Amino acid sequence: MARVEATEGAAITDSNAPRSRRERRYDGSISDLDPDFEVDEYVEGPRKRRVWPWIVLVIFLLLIAIVVVGGVFAIQALKVKDDLQAAKGKMSAVAPPMKKGDTAGVEALSKQVLKLTSDADKIVAGPLWDIASIVPGVGANVVAVSETTKATHILVRDALPLASSLLPLADPANFKVEGGGINLAPFRDAEPKLPQLSAIFDNAKTHIDRIDMKAIHPYIKSNISQIVDIVDTAAPTLSFAQENLPVLLSTLGADGPRNYALLFQNNAEIRATGGNPAAGAVLTVDNGKVTMRTDPAALAFVAAGPTGRFPQHLANPEEEKLFESDTWAYAQNYTRTPDFADTVHLETGLWASTVGGSFDGLITIDPSTLAHMLKVAGPVAIPGTNETVTAENAVKLLLFDTYEKVNGNGKLADLFFAQVSATVFSKVMGGGWDPLAMLTQLQDAVKEQRIYAWFADPKEQAIAVDLGIDGKVTTDNKTVTQTGIYLNDSSHSKLEYFLSTKMMVTCSAEKRTVTTTIEMHNSIPSADLNKYTLGARNARWGYPPTTMLLDVIGMALPGGELVNSTPAKGVRKDQERSGLYKGRQTKSMLIAVGKDETKSVSFTSTIPKDATSPLQVRFTPTVTDTPVTVDESCASMFPAS
Repeated sequence: MARVEATEGAAITDSNAPRSRRERRYDGSISDLDPDFEVDEYVEGPRKRRVWPWIVLVIFLLLIAIVVVGGVFAIQALKVKDDLQAAKGKMSAVAPPMKKGDTAGVEALSKQVLKLTSDADKIVAGPLWDIASIVPGVGANVVAVSETTKATHILVRDALPLASSLLPLADPANFKVEGGGINLAPFRDAEPKLPQLSAIFDNAKTHIDRIDMKAIHPYIKSNISQIVDIVDTAAPTLSFAQENLPVLLSTLGADGPRNYALLFQNNAEIRATGGNPAAGAVLTVDNGKVTMRTDPAALAFVAAGPTGRFPQHLANPEEEKLFESDTWAYAQNYTRTPDFADTVHLETGLWASTVGGSFDGLITIDPSTLAHMLKVAGPVAIPGTNETVTAENAVKLLLFDTYEKVNGNGKLADLFFAQVSATVFSKVMGGGWDPLAMLTQLQDAVKEQRIYAWFADPKEQAIAVDLGIDGKVTTDNKTVTQTGIYLNDSSHSKLEYFLSTKMMVTCSAEKRTVTTTIEMHNSIPSADLNKYTLGARNARWGYPPTTMLLDVIGMALPGGELVNSTPAKGVRKDQERSGLYKGRQTKSMLIAVGKDETKSVSFTSTIPKDATSPLQVRFTPTVTDTPVTVDESCASMFPAS
């Protein structure tokens, strides 16, 4: 074995020993050097400093900072939540003293609420909330809470003190006028304050409008939805009130007496806009005070309609051919026309023929509307009878029980109907009820298409249009795309007390058509009823007295074409009618709906290119509510619906 002698200070190596990785790297580097370059000795250089621990440390510190900041934000969020919930509780306590007119009590609670919303508003105005609002996944929720807080603070700080000055409007007693009517003074006092109040809600709405309700968590949504709904509803309502209150006061006789014709539509004998308007009254409204006229001229107008001595006609004779020939002779048929403007035209002519001149407005309601009103006004005792009319029994009493009690004496039944309707209306106009609650009930009646009104003054009529009570059959598609089906009793009966209906609308994008369907059900219990309720015309046409005979009227959309109906024909050829009504293709056919039967009738119209505005579905109101279903297939055709 060979040995290598080492000199002093030299390393002793064994050439056969394994080489380390560092030695191999070193040898390789030496071999690459210049051959003349001599290296006496390998000296290991200083080790490089590692950076990754510092990166970890920085990240760790950032995480700690985020946790700390997040903790602070969470604490702030909880504080905002607590303040807003406390404010909400205090706000609920404001209502009782406000209704009592307790100004001091309202102001004391308002100060407490303002302190809570001020604290919350200061917190959400901080930088942490601005940063959090742009964090993905949570930003929309932060914005929702922040903007709701700001809107709430604006309302409490600015609107609540102003609302305190309007306390007289919250007390129903302030609306009552001796002898019947509405005290206009609180409304006159409120009028100059509406612009400021409207501006406050508009300011609050700018914050609410920044909230993406679709992007926020359900918990957040449930907690802010109340204030969002209040602002979204109040802002346009106040704007409407600001613009129209002076005009509304005029309709109540603020600028001088007004004369209105009031018609009660009897849904048991159905007509296109409601029912047979055999009962009516003439009202004079002067500075809010309402009186029912009993002078000979007014009584002549009410009594003359059913006599047939004062026939009236439409301006367009061709449109008259779409309805039965007796429509124009008797006022109880004047509501057969789907366009309420035609009813106004006919009634105006009757007024001119009997009273002379013209009235200031025409209003029609039905017994279901009276029932809505009685929910707020309370029960009414009918003079000279043992009857008390309530919200629960009004419809049945007027449209069924009355005819049973008088054993089919139509004149007595109509007189009682008129007496009850007038008494209930007088009770309502007597005031003393909660105006907001009454407004809610009237809004429900409007949605059910039970109230129609026309005013001679163009500004007042514009309000009727805005409220959707003008009953217009549209001639274009600028604001709405209108479809609908209308019914007229043809059996000369009161059978429609037992009629219920449904409306369905479907669309075909491929064919560019819309199909409107009405489903009708006859729930009459038996034929053992008074003759005035049963069909007087039925035997002559070969039908049982319990069968409803209905003229069903459908139209094309404005600018469209009526391409189909199902069934194609009605049950009697001599009752088939078609033509143009307000420029729209129209068809009327007689449909028989027997006892316990359900019948459906459909009309299909093409959709013109300009028909992209919201879809409006009109129908004839019955004793019960009419459900309306618009199929999803119409969403692409009428995206604004």
